[in-house]
Amino acid sequence: MYTFDYVSADKQEAAKQFVEFLKSDKMQKLATDKGFNLHDDYKSQEPGLDGAGWISAQKIWKASKDGGRPIIAVFVSDISGSMDGLPINSLKESLTASAKYIGSDNYIGLVSYNDSVYINLPIEQFDATHRAYFQGAVKQLTASGGTATYDAVLVGLKMIEDKMEEVPDAKPMLFVLSDGDANRGVNLSRTTKIVGGLDVPVYTIGYNLTGGSAEEQLKTLSSVNEAALINAGSDDIVNQLRNLFNVQL
Repeated sequence: MYTFDYVSADKQEAAKQFVEFLKSDKMQKLATDKGFNLHDDYKSQEPGLDGAGWISAQKIWKASKDGGRPIIAVFVSDISGSMDGLPINSLKESLTASAKYIGSDNYIGLVSYNDSVYINLPIEQFDATHRAYFQGAVKQLTASGGTATYDAVLVGLKMIEDKMEEVPDAKPMLFVLSDGDANRGVNLSRTTKIVGGLDVPVYTIGYNLTGGSAEEQLKTLSSVNEAALINAGSDDIVNQLRNLFNVQL
């Protein structure tokens, strides 16, 4: 079992307790009964890497996996009235914490929406200056008004398409952070057709999900190009985004 340094102390302790549980006499006997533990004389090969080495190897693998292509991404953030309070604070914290794991070779933009759509930050290379602008724009987000989710999605897609003309070898992604309850503007059906035609994966991060129609809308949007819905109430958003951006550790 391996854990990385960035894992919280609580999770590190949970991992240790799980290992001790597996090493208990009862679990070892069960493992033997199920066909494990058959080669007790086997000695694993020394990997020759410490934690930092594993992280470096992972970075190289992920960069090679994507052919070294930069990512062009827009974060589309719901600032409607239903996001007021804990949801908008969670959204802001997630984006702020995730920003430090997005490599400077990528291109990032920020859009927010309620009754209207706002381009808070045009897509630019995520160097130190643009990163600071991103952090500042996120901190200024406040919630009020209606929910024109799909209007904002279309604005984000247009921004990505325009930037792809400048960086044609890039990998496009759109992130929608919302409670999913759209009640203004373009409908879901029309939007999914456009998303499918552009072939841009749309990852949705859902807040206050209770399994109703709002959650189904986000799932539908993500499923068009085989992306995923991330539940902000149960998933580790920062690590999810870190992985999607090739784990710039």
